[in-house]
Amino acid sequence: MLRSAQALSPSVKGFEWECVDGEPLSYVAGQWLNFDVPTSQGVIRRAYSIASAPHSGRQHIFETAVTRIDEGAIASQALHALTPGARIEIDGPHGFFTREQATHLPALFVATGTGLCPLRAILEEELRVPDGPRLCLLFGCRTEADILWNDQLRDWAATHARFSLHVTLSRPSESWRGLVGYVQQHLAGQIDPDQRPHVYVCGLTKMVSDVRQALKQNHGYDRRFIHGERY
Repeated sequence: MLRSAQALSPSVKGFEWECVDGEPLSYVAGQWLNFDVPTSQGVIRRAYSIASAPHSGRQHIFETAVTRIDEGAIASQALHALTPGARIEIDGPHGFFTREQATHLPALFVATGTGLCPLRAILEEELRVPDGPRLCLLFGCRTEADILWNDQLRDWAATHARFSLHVTLSRPSESWRGLVGYVQQHLAGQIDPDQRPHVYVCGLTKMVSDVRQALKQNHGYDRRFIHGERY
């Protein structure tokens, strides 16, 4: 059941859901769910990553985020039209895009758009522990208005010494003082050659492919150190 929804950017809504079958949603940060979305053309199944870490005190509540696409993608339009109290069938969790066996190792997270969702869940969980390896997020967006969970990310960077945040914009305003361009252009600045991190990348298919290629060709990465989401 939908508990609440809020705009995270001009095109993205964040959703908080509650399981109403009396059972907790047992999942690992980084996993995804299938949603059976009722639309004017019938029920459409779509996969969405869980955007929040599991909470011991509220195992029946979780978050997602969805980009509204106005041309053709009626499932996203139907989800954006939902109001609190709406119910949707889900299936899952699924996926192996997690850090279960690697929380003792440094990590570089690379995301664009709602590809941030599973990485946000992983970061939320790992940053509950103050000590640990270096964690870095390189997040690509179009404009300042498109930076999802901006306040939360910057709060994490300010309060957790082991976490660093780097946002790069492809269409920045004149007042922007951060990185400019695509995430592929800024990989080198986030990779410590003496403590090479595992890289977790999620977002548009072309970006993921370009990042993989750059890591292998320019930084000598073995594919075992590069992790991507697969629905």
